[in-house]
Amino acid sequence: MNILIFNCGSSSQAFKVYQVSEKDQPKIIASGKAKNVATQTKADSFIEYRINDKQRKEIISLPSHRISADIILTLLKRENVTIDGIGHRFVHGGPHFDRSVKIDENVFYELKNSFRFAPIHNPNSFSVIEVCKARLPEIPQYAVFDTAFHAKLPKESQVYALPKKLAGEYGFRKYGFHGLSYQNILSKMPDLLGKPIEQLNLVMCHLGTGGSSVTAIKNGLPYDTSMGYSPLQGLIMSTRCGDLDPEIVLDLIRSGMSADEVDSVLNNQSGLIGLSGYSSNLIEIIDESERGNEDCQLAYDAYSHRLKSYIGAFVWLLDGADAIVFTDDLGIKSWKLREKVFKDSQNMGIRLDDGANQNASFEKPSLVSRNDSNIPIWVVPNDEEIVILNEILELIGNGTL
Repeated sequence: MNILIFNCGSSSQAFKVYQVSEKDQPKIIASGKAKNVATQTKADSFIEYRINDKQRKEIISLPSHRISADIILTLLKRENVTIDGIGHRFVHGGPHFDRSVKIDENVFYELKNSFRFAPIHNPNSFSVIEVCKARLPEIPQYAVFDTAFHAKLPKESQVYALPKKLAGEYGFRKYGFHGLSYQNILSKMPDLLGKPIEQLNLVMCHLGTGGSSVTAIKNGLPYDTSMGYSPLQGLIMSTRCGDLDPEIVLDLIRSGMSADEVDSVLNNQSGLIGLSGYSSNLIEIIDESERGNEDCQLAYDAYSHRLKSYIGAFVWLLDGADAIVFTDDLGIKSWKLREKVFKDSQNMGIRLDDGANQNASFEKPSLVSRNDSNIPIWVVPNDEEIVILNEILELIGNGTL
């Protein structure tokens, strides 16, 4: 049985095909990632993939996730990779979904009605589901939700200080995101730290090329997180503003902008691209700042300032932590960002090892703090697709293939 996993990010489209049998561990027989999908960056959009031991990279226009998914399905068909089931990362389950589900007509309808909760992500993921439904109509599909991991946040972390009736009517509360990434990283930390999961207190930083967030883990469970009702809240991101005084939104509407126009500004024209006017990619912004671009320097400074603010707040909230963990593309690959974040933390006793930091592996966990650091700093690659696969296999085990 071959299970195709689609992991739809805001600016990327990853995929893996797992060969699953009762006797052996799941085996990856095809994998790849479309990058710079429908995004504003100086780099070309491209798909890199490995199928049947063929490894290739194709520079190609990728104006939407729908087109990216269609290209990926064509690649798999061309290489004679059969598909028996399809799993999707779906960012926001809203109030209807707090666990993984098989996509039937009712679920399909509810997913379509969830766009408002994550206007960048949910429509993209839904378009991929539609492509799969059109091209492989007999193949069962499954949705696995980022928000499910955070479903048990304590009430004091979940609530917004709004009238209770109003919040209940509209489902206004903190949902949290990047749950698949956090779930995977959390499962690795007991072995790395030599401590049972139920005793772990962690600050985990998921820093992606599109979206980023920080989550506090207390006694092995999510305790607070930087993203909220939607993936717009929290850190400065590639095109998203992150935390913002809501009066700014009201002033924009009073000035004559429509809700959709404000949505476009906050989700698509802000963040790194808004501050720098140069790129939505932090790596490109860091490089340009080092060449003297003041707008890029400000974008870099503001990004790291916001990140440090959340790390500091969550370390305080947990009364210390067993580790601070960095993951996803920027979290793993940008040693310069980690260096900037911990540059002035000596009085707190958090000390980065410069050599270990610069040589951190992209493929396996790396300890990048000094031995005398009060809190260890780890760089840990994530694997969201294996989480999606395991959720699907659990559903199949319950008779939902």
